[in-house]
Amino acid sequence: MTQTFTSTQNDVIRYLYNETSNKENSLVEEALLFDKDLLDFYLDCADLKSGMDKIQLSPSDSAIERILSYSRNYEPKI
Repeated sequence: MTQTFTSTQNDVIRYLYNETSNKENSLVEEALLFDKDLLDFYLDCADLKSGMDKIQLSPSDSAIERILSYSRNYEPKI
């Protein structure tokens, strides 16, 4: 019996993060051409990924101060 490839949301996420092979890329891309729901899911995920890639996190001033305070008061036990 010949098995056909059906792209799932998981395949689309793997594709979005470049975790698929060249053959899988072709299959996912073909599925995106013919499945509007899957294409909508891909576009939503791509938009979310783009937004998350722009997030810059930095520690709060109080966290930095606690780390520096700990470092200043640290006495190694030998």
